[in-house]
This record gives sequence, C-alpha cells and structure tokens, in this order.
Amino acid sequence: MPEPSAPPRILVTTSRMPFAVDEIHKLGVTGHDVTAADTFAASPGSHSRGARRSVVVPAPTQQTEAFIDAVIDVIDRHDITWLLPMFEEVFYLAAHRDRLMAARDDLELFFPPFETLARVHDKVTFADLCATLGLPVAESVTATSTAELQAAIGRWDRWFARAAYGRGGLDIVSNAGPLAAETDIGDAHPTPQAPWMVQEYLTGVDRCSWSVVQHGEVVLHSCYEHPLSIDDRGGIVFESVASPESLAATQTIARHLNWHGQISIDYLVTEDGTHHMVECNPRPTAGCTVATADEFATALFEPGGLVVVPPGRKKAIRAAVLRDVLKHPTRLLRDLSVALGAGGVYEQAGDILPLIYSALSLQHVQQYRKAIGLDRNTREELLATQFFDVSWDGSPIG
Repeated sequence: MPEPSAPPRILVTTSRMPFAVDEIHKLGVTGHDVTAADTFAASPGSHSRGARRSVVVPAPTQQTEAFIDAVIDVIDRHDITWLLPMFEEVFYLAAHRDRLMAARDDLELFFPPFETLARVHDKVTFADLCATLGLPVAESVTATSTAELQAAIGRWDRWFARAAYGRGGLDIVSNAGPLAAETDIGDAHPTPQAPWMVQEYLTGVDRCSWSVVQHGEVVLHSCYEHPLSIDDRGGIVFESVASPESLAATQTIARHLNWHGQISIDYLVTEDGTHHMVECNPRPTAGCTVATADEFATALFEPGGLVVVPPGRKKAIRAAVLRDVLKHPTRLLRDLSVALGAGGVYEQAGDILPLIYSALSLQHVQQYRKAIGLDRNTREELLATQFFDVSWDGSPIG
C-alpha cells in the first residue's frame, strides 16, 4: 500500500488582513500546522491561536529580494509544504516562482503564475477579459493622461473612475453616489504605466464573491453583500446571499485561465439582476469568513464536489462597527440592526488576541510608513496604511 501523504505544513503570508485572521483560525481549529508571516510582529493573524508560530519578514514591495530570501528560509526551517498568500505579496511570490520551487520541489504554491495574476488584477485587462468571455461589463474608456481622463468623463452625465491598480476602495473618483462629495478628479493622474478606467455610473447593489479553485474548477464558493461599510469604502459587515450568477461568472473565468488558488470578484447588480463585472482580487477577501472551517479545509486539502455557502450567514468586524457608531452616533440603531447576529472576524471562541492586536497593529504600520518616507497625507490614510508594504501597482518586479 502507498504511504499516506504527510499533513500539510502551511505558511500564510500577510497575516494582518481580516480574512487572513479568519483563514488562520480555520486552519488551526481543523488541526493544521500554520506559520503566520508579516512585516511586523503585531500583525493580528500572527497572534491567532490558529498559528503555531509566527515570523517577521521584510516588506515585499520595498525589499523584494530580502522578502523572497526570508520566505525560502522559513520554508526550510519549518518544513513548509503549502504557501498560502493573503494579499498582493502574491505577485512578488509568483514573480519568483522558480526560486520557490527550487527551494522545495514538493511545495504547493496555491496561486496562479504571475502573468495570470496580473491579467485579472489590472482593471482594464480584466474588463477586456470579461468582455471576451461574454460576461456583463459596463462600457469603459481607458485614460493614460489627464487630457484623456477629462475627455472620458465627458461621455456621461454620471461617471465613475478608478485607477487600474487601485485597491481597497482607494484611488476612486466619481461625480455620483456617496463618494461624489469626497473625491476630486484633480487628484487623478493617469499615465501609460498607471492608467485609469472610466465608466458610466450604474445604480445597483454591490456584491462580492470568494472562491477556492483547484486547477480550473471551483470547489468552494460564497457570494456576499456588505450592508455596512467603513466610510463608504470597505465592508465591515458581510452577509452571504444566493447568487448563481456569481458562481457561473467565477467558473467561466477559472476554467478559461485554469485558475489554481483563491479568487475574489466584485459585481454591481442592477435592478434587472445583471451582475456587471467590476474587478477581480486574485486572493481571498471577506467571503471566506462566511464559510465554515471544515468547508475551507476540505476545499484546500481534500476537494470533492462543489460546495456553495448558503445565504444568511453573517460576520462583522465589530471594532469597525463600533468606530462607525462613535463617529456617526445617529447611525446607532441602524448599525446595531445590521450587525445583529453576526459572528466576529477578529475575535472568535477561544481566540481573542487578534482583536487586541488589530488596534496595536495599525499604530505600528503607521509609524513604519512614516519611518520609510511614505506619507500620503490624505483622507484615505486609514485604508492605505493597512497594505502599503504588501501592494503591487503594476511596476516591474525585480
């Protein structure tokens, strides 16, 4: 009889993200050996009971070679057999895929090649891909200069513009909707290397999906809405919904690209039910929080048939809900009603330290940003601070 394969030993990178906290916890409670990594010791996920150990690594965005060297060292020291990235450090890992595989030939890299990642990360090329595959996407114009941007926004009375590599609700300008009063088209500076995409502003409901994909086949899928957001940008309450349209769209893209890893997609659902494709995040997002630990672990390590998360599950970043109430006291009853019945993302049964470190980590990263001279000095600082050292803006990776 063949010997049973050894249990996976997992390295999770960028453990600060809320969905990283969730996935680390899930892996831990299902008995898996997890090493959590980030660029600073106070990262919330590194203090989850789901992580057996944590390590600090250099910043991939600013110190790519040192980051890859550190990851290879962790793989060797802790006998890592699975690499599970949580944010845009995945681009730096994928760009050095050969080095990682040379370090350990049986290493499972649970993410696609760099070229595949880049194609969906860029909003312009993602929109082109969706159109090619017959998926609904709003008409768009690409601007590579200020003059082109001004001409593009003149096409519609109500418009919405986004940087091709913007993420987390950042680098968005619109003359309609909740962000109209907070954004200024003068803040947008498109270039050929960093273009902006302009579309007609559509009215509808924002939805997002998250999937685990094994070699082109979706094995776990959730679609969710965020009835409560932080400053009209990132969601802080997540509720699963029924959406066969999102599953069909994800499966179409996954099969076409032979996707292998986690993938998340944003949609704008108009009144007629059409799921207009908005953007793709080639990594986990909050959709993982509404899956169970067993569903997640099975999808990764023992995938069988497709599992779709049923509607009605709810999770919340409770500290952010509290912040919204304190900042906007008139929203108290609404916020409490929306968050009612939601489980916590940063705090779970027997695993409270990530919640404490979620407060400590933000201060640390803000200090780190200033120490290396990255000070945006904008209203988007709170969100930008979370991932300035693990993001990728389309620049060449050395």
